[in-house]
Amino acid sequence: MNKTAKEILIRTKRRIFGANIGNNVSIFQGNGLDFSEIKEYSFGDDVKKINWKVTAKEQKPFVNVFNEERELNIVSAFMVSGNIYFGSARQKQELMSEILTILAYSTIKNSDRFTALFFSDKEERFFKPTKSMNSIYPVLEYALSIEPLGKRVDYKLFCDYFLKTVKRKSILFLIGDFYENTDLSLLSAKYEVYAIIVRDRFEENPKFEGEISLSDPKTLKEEIFYPDDRIVKEFSEELKRKDLKLFEHFLKNRVSFTKIYTDEDPFVKLSNLFRK
Repeated sequence: MNKTAKEILIRTKRRIFGANIGNNVSIFQGNGLDFSEIKEYSFGDDVKKINWKVTAKEQKPFVNVFNEERELNIVSAFMVSGNIYFGSARQKQELMSEILTILAYSTIKNSDRFTALFFSDKEERFFKPTKSMNSIYPVLEYALSIEPLGKRVDYKLFCDYFLKTVKRKSILFLIGDFYENTDLSLLSAKYEVYAIIVRDRFEENPKFEGEISLSDPKTLKEEIFYPDDRIVKEFSEELKRKDLKLFEHFLKNRVSFTKIYTDEDPFVKLSNLFRK
């Protein structure tokens, strides 16, 4: 097992299942199921839903039936871009992978269905809905190993893809740095959408000394950059304006969001997001 993957799995399991964090064992609340009726067991039914009291009385197995529409379908979309191959505290790709793992464990612990989707300007990988804890490691391993350099995110293509692919009522988590033009109005009209913005502090407040060789992580084109305080200041101010526009778009379209930096604890930030 990859060392980083192992560390993330152990750390996340302790946060989700540990006994030393009070009642805060999941970022989600409730079990997502609504009791409907009791019916006679048939092949393929979940044995964990057997109603033992009725089974003993009738001398044949009966199971509890829940309204399927109350069962949550959680889809976590990992947005693959060359931008995530960067980090001063740790790489954004690693932080995004840990966030994905937290969402996966919390979802499955809550008896809901978890789906992982990796997307750039096309589908990179789609992991089918699951309730199995054993399915989390392959998702994490892929998240850590995917090569993001040379890739770019296209949110319009993503929205078109998602609307055509995911027909079931779902809660969508978008995990990325959101530097690209973003319009989630169509998605938020049909699904409950959460945006998890992953950034590195250096990106928002860069500090350079001397001649710098830069490489565009999307095009892989290299350039020599001569730092200038005025240019750096203009860059930071322009980024703030773009973020303000992004946040206004999220608020207008009822998209809940949070920003997590590479030096922060993602579990705490995600937990706070669900308390809002």
